[in-house]
Amino acid sequence: MHNLPPFAMQHQLTHAQQQTLALAAVFQATQLVHVIAMSNSKQLGEAGRQHIKMLIQAALNIRTGENPNPDSLVFFQSLNALNLGLQTLEQSLVMPYDPHPKAPHEKLKLKNPKPALNYAMALLHLSAKVYRNPEQQQKINKTQQHILRQLAFFDYQYQHHSIIAALAQLYSETASTLTPKIMVKGSKDAFQDSHDVALIRALLFTGLQAAHYWRNLGGSPWKMIFAKGKILRDIRHLAELQHFQQQIEIKPESL
Repeated sequence: MHNLPPFAMQHQLTHAQQQTLALAAVFQATQLVHVIAMSNSKQLGEAGRQHIKMLIQAALNIRTGENPNPDSLVFFQSLNALNLGLQTLEQSLVMPYDPHPKAPHEKLKLKNPKPALNYAMALLHLSAKVYRNPEQQQKINKTQQHILRQLAFFDYQYQHHSIIAALAQLYSETASTLTPKIMVKGSKDAFQDSHDVALIRALLFTGLQAAHYWRNLGGSPWKMIFAKGKILRDIRHLAELQHFQQQIEIKPESL
């Protein structure tokens, strides 16, 4: 029997909270796309690179045509790994009427979340089109298996340039063939860097996969609009759980 951490034993996430985590993964991908497009990938730092790695791992393990695992953390690893996405999602929902929502722990200062919101909404709609197309589903499944074999050759470096290039090409051959296309806005310098361009497309694919998983869990754009208050409550509850988990990790266990 596996020894579960105290967090896992004491807190069971609801289905709605699982949906919120999947939606946060979409927003995490699009926020990273926005940051890279406005500057470059070098500005992400170690935290940003870890966010990208998690998203790529999840994208390669979310399958089309299969019953989804109802536990979002199987794919997205931990609440902390989705911290950026949860923050971006929250700010996208509360602006402009509540630009400074209260939280139990300090948050990263994010700039205007509107671009990430626009990209995320486009991905939510594109995911439905992509996964209604049997040929595109087959293309995604085959490419996933090919990349997973490549990873062993590249010593499981998820951000190896060949892995990024393969994911970028997959996005170009699936979602990018549909309308409306996602037009990413950014600096001229960012779009002159071929690696950053490929990374942006690869991240859009990870967001597409997260959007597909969110839909499989019962999410829909209409629910996002009309259940905004419920999603916000779930985000803030998840923030409290994350804070609680962090407190457990830093405090010595009392005997």
